[in-house]
Amino acid sequence: MKTRTSQITLIILILSASVIASNTLTDARYDDLPKGVYTALVGAGFFDKYDLYFQMSPFFQRGDFNGDGEIDIAIQVLNKFSHKRGIVFLHSNDLSYNIIGAGKNFGNLGDDFSWLRKWRIDSFTHVKGGNSDGAEALILDNPDFPKSLVYYDGKTYQTQAMDAYSYYSDGPIYSQAEPLL
Repeated sequence: MKTRTSQITLIILILSASVIASNTLTDARYDDLPKGVYTALVGAGFFDKYDLYFQMSPFFQRGDFNGDGEIDIAIQVLNKFSHKRGIVFLHSNDLSYNIIGAGKNFGNLGDDFSWLRKWRIDSFTHVKGGNSDGAEALILDNPDFPKSLVYYDGKTYQTQAMDAYSYYSDGPIYSQAEPLL
């Protein structure tokens, strides 16, 4: 009987430790955001419907997405109600945010980016009739699908499929991280 009680106690301790470690990892991730980003999203009511998605590394990217010369942030997000993934772009100049995916249809990429395995900044791609001068774009990728370019056209975010002949920079590619335990 003592052995059974000891086993149950050990299981409870292990489960409690993993829950505490998991919560600590998640909480620490909010601290990884650049200064002011979390506060801006809270102030805009973002967390009423969305949460940040931490299962991809990096879970956010920095770049000048709207071409105004200031660094903006793109963050992986999850719709709290539909559990669909997407990306939120937070513009530094006016603290406005734009969401693609996460339950909102975004062209041929759909409304759920759970297929996304790699993403990176691309500052050398030139979109014909597309992005604002000097703006950077995101390349979204999954080895099973063609790459897609996401860029800001001066008013809204757009997407463009990339074929094997599309020119893009050879910067670092970030893959999906292992799930947190």
